[in-house]
Amino acid sequence: QGAGRVLLSESRVALDRLRYHRQRRHLVLSSMRHFAAELRERGDVEVVERRDVRRMADVLGKFDDVVCAEPNGLPARKRLEQHGVNFVPSRQFLTAPDDFAAWATGRRRLVMEDFYREQRRRFDLLLDGQGKPEGGRWNLDRENRKPPRDALTAPAPWLPEEDEIDAGVRRDLDAMGLAEAGQDGPRLWPATHAEARIALDDFVANRLAGFGPWQDAMVSGERWLYHARLSSSLNLWLLDPLEACEAVHDAYRAGDVPLQSAEGFIRQIIGWREYVWGMYWLRGEDWRSDNALGAERPLPEAFWTGKTDAECLRSTLQDVSETAYAHHIQRLMILGNLMLLLGVRPWEAVEWFQASFIDGADWVMAPNAAGMASFADGGVMMTKPYAGGGNYIDRMSTYCTDCRYEPRSCPVTALYWDFMARHAEEFSSNRRMQMPLNTLGRLDPARLAALREQARTWSAAL
Repeated sequence: QGAGRVLLSESRVALDRLRYHRQRRHLVLSSMRHFAAELRERGDVEVVERRDVRRMADVLGKFDDVVCAEPNGLPARKRLEQHGVNFVPSRQFLTAPDDFAAWATGRRRLVMEDFYREQRRRFDLLLDGQGKPEGGRWNLDRENRKPPRDALTAPAPWLPEEDEIDAGVRRDLDAMGLAEAGQDGPRLWPATHAEARIALDDFVANRLAGFGPWQDAMVSGERWLYHARLSSSLNLWLLDPLEACEAVHDAYRAGDVPLQSAEGFIRQIIGWREYVWGMYWLRGEDWRSDNALGAERPLPEAFWTGKTDAECLRSTLQDVSETAYAHHIQRLMILGNLMLLLGVRPWEAVEWFQASFIDGADWVMAPNAAGMASFADGGVMMTKPYAGGGNYIDRMSTYCTDCRYEPRSCPVTALYWDFMARHAEEFSSNRRMQMPLNTLGRLDPARLAALREQARTWSAAL
């Protein structure tokens, strides 16, 4: 607002920082170029585009008084500060880092649930006339863990159509020859606000009602299920988070969707997303060095190639390769869980998630992959590691039906008990880990030895 010129710089250095998924690079460039086209059509600003930029100084040095919205990551902020760029507050999030820091000050625990309840009150979402939670409870997560039926399907989501801008992006990426992950394919994700709004309306009308109960389900061949597919639109600032929440809130008030679905979605946006954003800035560079469990294994090559005989991992990695996407439970309880059990270096896990996912960003992947999945912060975010064995995967997915391993010989279960044995002393003071530690203590020594040997053999082959 009020700008006479808008500078859009496509940095070759940023595009090549990691081995990014081809579709992620495509979406970022497509959204920038669509935005440039929209500004030109408006006609009230001069649009300055710079492509294939090798040095930021070559661009920024030619302009005075460059102003941009506050970057959403530490690396970008540092680079821009070095070049004298001025910042204005970003409207990409609802909670400024300073406001989150004020909320966190003096608290014994920084639990998302406490933050989420304040957010509900702040934005007057799903409250009754007395300011209490609709339905009597703040969190309906217990109702949102239904295991999948054998034939669980959902309406197909709306998908955008590519245009000449996308064709140009594809030609340019082909010419760059950057090292990349994943497969190219038709653009699956919104690149403009108009497209993001269509995607939001489609979700609310056709899949939101099923999102609540089935949000944790994992079904082979059903990669979207009832999920919103809006995270990339939110992270690219194509969709305002409150706009999305209000659309869901209105659908509940109209009687179109159940409370558990509306609450589950709103909690993800004003609760978890804003909490992760705040935690990222609160801890800053600590995320890069955190390694509470001493995890030192390099990321196995299978996470890049997808070659594995465990169906849960193979199927999820295939989804990531083909779409740059997997939903939050696949990320946490398949990908993140296996990285945790294998002892993968936390920051390697963070960078893999950043590179591989359509919504990857430093601010979101550092707390999620290092803090929540890898427990690298030692319990700042989570009160215990999110570790699970084959029983959870069997209950919440259809993967095990097509897997070569019988439940008793599941390598994930072997890895789980090997992980527990390695860290039993560290976990002994954590009350929430007492049940699995007690079970570990009751395991027949020969059985435990066999499980640990299976874990070593299987993990070495990844």
